[in-house]
Amino acid sequence: MTVYACCQTNVVSVKPDATVQFVAKLMRDKNIGCVVVTDNHQPVGIVTDRDIALRSETLCGEPESALIESIMTRDLKTIRKDTGIFDAIQEMKASGIRRMPIVDQGGRLVGLLTVDDLIRLLAREMADIARIIGKESPSL
Repeated sequence: MTVYACCQTNVVSVKPDATVQFVAKLMRDKNIGCVVVTDNHQPVGIVTDRDIALRSETLCGEPESALIESIMTRDLKTIRKDTGIFDAIQEMKASGIRRMPIVDQGGRLVGLLTVDDLIRLLAREMADIARIIGKESPSL
């Protein structure tokens, strides 16, 4: 199974010149924990609600006019949409990240894979296995 088969495809993204205040409001209104920062549809950074909470204090000047690029994580790990789930898990573990933008062959953002997505996938797979075992087990 590829990462694209289980990732979120309705990813919220903003441009690097969006303000921290705008992004915080967007995240609150959409009830999401992160946004991907894109330039020409290519991921250049990611910002989480935690980033906003912790890094906003370090901004010089007015936080409401500060640009999101000033607090975004820049050393962004991405993965191609045709990559297998196991490879993505290994990359996320090795990098110590919980969210990974998914890109197409041209490097354009097409999805977001999160640890939560992987947990839901594992839960579905385990439920399927339990059903199979239940059908094969003798009745007592």
